[in-house]
Amino acid sequence: MKRIGSLLIVLVLVAVMAGCTVVSPSGGSDYGESYTLSITSTTGGSVINPGEGTFTFDEGQVVNLFALPEPGYQFTNWTGNVGTIANVNASITTITANDSYSIRANFSGNSSSPLGTNYTAAEVEELIIVLVNDEREQYDLTTLSEDALLTSLAREHSISMVENNFFGHERYPGERPLSYNMSCGTIRGENLAKIPTRQYIPGPYLTLQEICEWAVSGWMDSPGHRANILEPRYYNTGVGVSFSDEGNFTYLYITQIFEGDYDY
Repeated sequence: MKRIGSLLIVLVLVAVMAGCTVVSPSGGSDYGESYTLSITSTTGGSVINPGEGTFTFDEGQVVNLFALPEPGYQFTNWTGNVGTIANVNASITTITANDSYSIRANFSGNSSSPLGTNYTAAEVEELIIVLVNDEREQYDLTTLSEDALLTSLAREHSISMVENNFFGHERYPGERPLSYNMSCGTIRGENLAKIPTRQYIPGPYLTLQEICEWAVSGWMDSPGHRANILEPRYYNTGVGVSFSDEGNFTYLYITQIFEGDYDY
């Protein structure tokens, strides 16, 4: 009987403080040509980076793409003028502007539930926030509010880790950074967990409650991650979950991002 113990929960803590940055106007393009990139999407998701619509880029410019599926959907592929897209099957990839292109991000309906389970990624995200707020309430701390931007960043990172076969707080090329769109005087922190849907082979699958409790209890048992959960300055959060089939196991990659004021 093969056991996957709690040591396979990997937890990472990162804290970032935002500053105020002044961007100077460009002195002009070094390129002789510029091209348009038109981006659309099907039902079931949207293109977060660079957005949807028509954009202008310099010739040869490498543009980061990120397509985010809605709960209950999954990213399928990019179609259209995809000749310079690095990976048409990856939701986080790049396209090189060598001409004017029109591309579309395609999504398909999916229950988001892996084999042997009856819960979705969205349900895991929701319960993680509930359990983290339960921990905060025990210490008379204000509960965290779910923030749309933080949720988007957390989902992006979990998806990126699965698609690019890594686990850690570093951002894969094309991902938005943890500090993306932070306001001056704010801080962010991040906890990660990688948890199998069952502990043994053969063995029963873990329930939604068991999965989420395992993640949060693992964080609470780690001083740095416990500090993130119990940081009094934090007031916003976002959680993102992505499933990954790896050998005989299915894993949940869980990202939770926290945000608050630097001065408390």
